[in-house]
Amino acid sequence: MAEVVGEAVRWFESYLCRPHEGVGRPGAVCPFMVPALRADGVRVRVFPGGAGLDGQLSVVDIMVEVLRGGGWPTSNRALHAVVAVLPDLAEADEALLDQVQEEVRSSLAGEGMMLGQFHARCDQGAARNPGFPVSRSPLPMLALRWMALHDVLFLHDDPDRFAAYEERFGIVYRSGRTVDPLFARLYQQAHR
Repeated sequence: MAEVVGEAVRWFESYLCRPHEGVGRPGAVCPFMVPALRADGVRVRVFPGGAGLDGQLSVVDIMVEVLRGGGWPTSNRALHAVVAVLPDLAEADEALLDQVQEEVRSSLAGEGMMLGQFHARCDQGAARNPGFPVSRSPLPMLALRWMALHDVLFLHDDPDRFAAYEERFGIVYRSGRTVDPLFARLYQQAHR
């Protein structure tokens, strides 16, 4: 298990924490991961076995409990994440992770959480460059974190998910605070 965790962390550091021209903006592929790793705010759990859809949904339930739990080295919830590594999931079954993410996306958004899926054939495009498959990874994984201001990129196109976002971050937009112009545009579009 330690080997699998090590492989996952090496991928975080060599890919997620570094710039990549494909994402369509400067900075790390995942700007969240750099400070989260520095703050020791990333909990990696290995789930052996190749469970089906119900098993993967159970993994998400465990992840939610871990994210909600205590004992985090930093009190800044924005730096808390739980990553489930599923090393035994057959490549042919990796699409299950896409299905799991879609199935729980709305309910998790309602709780202020975001779930991402990563695997070797993941077609999830980067928010600013949909043609770049940003979520391809050497190991099948799910990652859960608390919702952040930039999540308008992922939630603007669904009224229920956007309502969960607006409940948490609408005040930022109404306050007149300067936000990324793309965030502001998507926020306004979601109100139409």
